[in-house]
Amino acid sequence: MEKKTKYIVEMIDISKSFGSVQANKNVNFKVIDGEIHAIIGENGAGKTTLMNILFGVLLPTAGEIRINGETVVMTSPNKAIQLGIGMVHQHFELVPSFTVAENICMGHEPRNKFGTVDKQQMYNYVQQLSEKSGLKVDPEERVEKLSVGLRQRVEILKALSRGAEILILDEPTAVLTPLECQELFAVLHKMKKQGKTIIIITHKLREVMEIADNITVLSRGETKGTLHKNETNELELASLMMGKTPNFVPLNKNPIKESEPLLLIENLSVHNAVGKQILKNINFDVRPGKILTIAGVEGNGQSELFDALLGFLPLSSGLIIAEGKDITDSNIKDRRSFCSYIPEDRSTTGLDLSASVHDNLIAGIHCLEDWQRGPRCIDYKKTCTLAEELIETYSIKTDGYEIETNSLSGGNQQKIILAREMNFGNKILICAQPTRGLDVGAARFVHERIIEMKNSGCAIVLISTDLDEVLLISDVIKVLFEGEIVATLSPEGLSPEELGLYMTGAKKMKEGIRIEYAN
Repeated sequence: MEKKTKYIVEMIDISKSFGSVQANKNVNFKVIDGEIHAIIGENGAGKTTLMNILFGVLLPTAGEIRINGETVVMTSPNKAIQLGIGMVHQHFELVPSFTVAENICMGHEPRNKFGTVDKQQMYNYVQQLSEKSGLKVDPEERVEKLSVGLRQRVEILKALSRGAEILILDEPTAVLTPLECQELFAVLHKMKKQGKTIIIITHKLREVMEIADNITVLSRGETKGTLHKNETNELELASLMMGKTPNFVPLNKNPIKESEPLLLIENLSVHNAVGKQILKNINFDVRPGKILTIAGVEGNGQSELFDALLGFLPLSSGLIIAEGKDITDSNIKDRRSFCSYIPEDRSTTGLDLSASVHDNLIAGIHCLEDWQRGPRCIDYKKTCTLAEELIETYSIKTDGYEIETNSLSGGNQQKIILAREMNFGNKILICAQPTRGLDVGAARFVHERIIEMKNSGCAIVLISTDLDEVLLISDVIKVLFEGEIVATLSPEGLSPEELGLYMTGAKKMKEGIRIEYAN
């Protein structure tokens, strides 16, 4: 007699609408007890919406959820936690000034006979949980001092401390180095052996084939199938995701005649509010038609470098020369006439999500005379025509330019930023994590647009933790570690693993090695 499959999670005919937008349509999703199950799909396919329904963040418009065969109504995350479900969101929800143990035990701290928090008991509990799960952390360390990889561990431990038997991870490797990814995968396999069930939302097909047992594909809010990894491959998965077989031709990088740098950075240093040096004597230049990438693990100064270049952060010393002009002391608005920029966090610094698609597309040019009709009056007819053109050119999926940007998927929000910044016509483009959280098709679209800018003679600074991206489009790579440039590398013949070693400080630049690539 054939053994019946035991499903720990069953989501049956789940639908979810946000006004006229249907995020999920009759989705069926089943997870076997004790497996690692991946959910993949293009941006806007409904993956995170589906998992937010499972975790009680959202109520479905229609459908049924069963946990261990029992029908349940997920009214809140607390309800999901009671049923043994934990979720680690893509954007961590930790208190930076609290210790690791305080974050993990928040809301259920052990108390002594006087009713106050027993810190030693709390530290001991977290230490034991850490050792059992394989997620090694220091319970007494403050979260603000941790790397992104360690913060992720704290989030997972927080879920486990609440009794999670089903763990949902949203884009868990988006900000990790190859070494950190392998460490995470080892931990997940250990948790699986301990009987945990793990659901992963991801775009990275190579990782899916490495870590998952079964894979569910969503496209346009609908289920396209669930496959075992031994019965599929990356090409088939990409075809199901995109509705067609991807045919990515090699990126066409045109040779550009050598000329003077468009951007020159000399001895740039930055201190934080308490006087700690964050960036130390940064030097580089970027010439027309070149992509210079700043690679590094999160927390080593990349964000501060981006902010310093754009004027969000004051310099302690150094010079910034753009197109031969010293802009070191220029304000943000003046720098915008030289530099277009794509910030790493599209939802906070890249867009006003409550504003319309139109307003986000014209932000920056709205104050220019060419786009005004009389004093301080925007030529709305002209800007609407531009918005329509950019929506078409950049394939932004939207019901119109007047709807709120918040209603669009992350990939389409990123396309708005891309369209706006590349339409400026500046000769310098600074990109920070331009494809973070994007699916394979959307990421390819971004890379093609960046290469178009390069081929037009634009000087590009790319700040990225995605090693595949770094090796794919860079002309030269500078590794930032603990606020200093520690290596200058050519992407030719460089493996992700070797680059990861430089980024983590495990490998140092030797005299004459890999410095052969000229700016």
